[in-house]
Amino acid sequence: MSNKEFEKENARPMRRMPGGPGHGPGGPGGGEKAKNFVGIWKKLLNYSKKYHAAIIIALICAIGGTVLTILGPDKLSQMTNLIKDGILTGIDLDGITKIGFVLVAFYAMSFILSSTQSFIMSTITQRISKRLRGDISGKINRLPMWYYNKTTTGDILSRVTNDVDTIAQSFNMSISTLVSAITLLVGSLIMMIKTNIIMTLTAVLSTIIGLFLMMFIMGHSQKYFTRQQKHLGEINGHIEEMYSGHTVVKAYNGEENSKRIFDEMNGNLRESGFRA
Repeated sequence: MSNKEFEKENARPMRRMPGGPGHGPGGPGGGEKAKNFVGIWKKLLNYSKKYHAAIIIALICAIGGTVLTILGPDKLSQMTNLIKDGILTGIDLDGITKIGFVLVAFYAMSFILSSTQSFIMSTITQRISKRLRGDISGKINRLPMWYYNKTTTGDILSRVTNDVDTIAQSFNMSISTLVSAITLLVGSLIMMIKTNIIMTLTAVLSTIIGLFLMMFIMGHSQKYFTRQQKHLGEINGHIEEMYSGHTVVKAYNGEENSKRIFDEMNGNLRESGFRA
């Protein structure tokens, strides 16, 4: 294998912030969006294919727990109706007791299923994170030396810390939360329509209006958040580089230049915070 082929195979380019180092520990580059969101999720699911069976079980538990949570208020309304109807003629205590035991069973099973789902997803997430860090470590050992001369230490460390943690959190929360949210939405709509269709339409319309308002506000504020995260990544990368190489900076009288760059980056970060 030639040197160019080796570099192409083993050196995946890492994006650096314009005008400065990449995002360092504690300051992930929030301004960068995924170019292929669906493709990335497909790769992540393929990367964790040995855990697909456990993930499916966790999703089933999430759906079951959500459905039982939705059915709870309906049973509670039946209990309320029994009490209301029996105020004058006599309350059906046996019926209320049965409904109470059903409610206890529903909420107990919902808690068990939700806890099982959380335990499974947390375990899978930690194992995937461990495997990711191991693969990244192997990748770092295969990279040529010229790559480290072109990339900041803060950017490389961020790949192992912030980026892996972000992937783990997204994997742990996104799938189960999405399934639970969809189940909760559909189930709640069904129960609301069953109760009162006019109130259901009112609630749905008000939610849609609020959603459009939120999208409008986020569309105007996102650019300020992106700029703030960009400057935060720059200043964290600069601090990491200066701190790890402070001996070299001091030996070559680079304190003033380092302070000047820090003041400039800090000013940009402060201005972006005020504008946001």
